[in-house]
Amino acid sequence: MNYFTYGVRGLLTVMFLIAVVGKAGRAGAFSAFADSLRPLAVVPGPAVRAVALAVVAGEGAVCLALVLPYTPVTLVGLLAATLLLAVFAVVIARSVGRGTTVHCRCFGRSADPLGRVHVVRNGLLASVAGVGAAVVAAGPAGGSNPAMAAVAWCAGAVAGGLVTVLEDLVSLFRPVAPSVTE
Repeated sequence: MNYFTYGVRGLLTVMFLIAVVGKAGRAGAFSAFADSLRPLAVVPGPAVRAVALAVVAGEGAVCLALVLPYTPVTLVGLLAATLLLAVFAVVIARSVGRGTTVHCRCFGRSADPLGRVHVVRNGLLASVAGVGAAVVAAGPAGGSNPAMAAVAWCAGAVAGGLVTVLEDLVSLFRPVAPSVTE
């Protein structure tokens, strides 16, 4: 495995781990996540909780697959991450296109509604995961220094953490409304 792949594994592991904890790590979080899926109108009402459970389980399985040191398992994890992220991008794009306002529960709670930034984020992440899968499938090339592999994994992990606060980072660059004073 090369250093790029270690970085991708770190990024996706941390990002999906934060997503799982955000959706299931506190009282009421899972119900809030499941409820956020209803306005997306992707699945019939009775199946929403099952789909929400499948999403959380899939994200958890990706985390596990990406931390295990077996190349075939890593490849499956990267392919699953690619599929999940691509589906998320399509579902969100559909919602944005219809004008549906749904609060992002990607990483737990958020005051921001799903929007173009979420579509772009998930599309880019799906692309990164897909390239990582292609690199793993191509076979071993470089990446034999354990210290460098650890550095690449940690750099990816930091990037994964930053991805989870993307909305906050984007809000830093939004114009501030003028305050009204008497």
